[in-house]
Amino acid sequence: MSENSVNIEVPDLCYCSEFCQLRTSRTPSNLGRRFFGCKVSKENGGCGYFRWIDSKPSISVHQYPEVESSLMIKCKGGENSCDRLKQKLKGVEQERDTLCEKLKDSEEKLISLRQKLKKIKLEGECAKLELNRLVLLLLIVLTVKWFFNMV
Repeated sequence: MSENSVNIEVPDLCYCSEFCQLRTSRTPSNLGRRFFGCKVSKENGGCGYFRWIDSKPSISVHQYPEVESSLMIKCKGGENSCDRLKQKLKGVEQERDTLCEKLKDSEEKLISLRQKLKKIKLEGECAKLELNRLVLLLLIVLTVKWFFNMV
């Protein structure tokens, strides 16, 4: 089998004609070994089907206390790394929340500024209309004055 291939186990069918659950042993003698077993326990009417997926290792960690001790230390080191990552995640989440609040505030300010800009544009349009009215009125007055000066 090549390094890049994936070993996928297809679940067995037990004697109850159901797909078996993939489980992991937690007993000291088979710790971590994977197996297929009937979903239903024997006490509840299951068939008791059982099959190891992997072959039994030739050595057990429990046979070598120094290896077990080393693995336990590494495991605890992993827990410390996990705790540090959880703390870092909390910090990132807090920073995200702060940035979300700032974004919300900025969006509210943007909406307010857009409303003010719209109001200013409307006021500018009204001022132009008023100026046009005054120019038109002035033209009318000048036209009337010119007309009466001619008569």
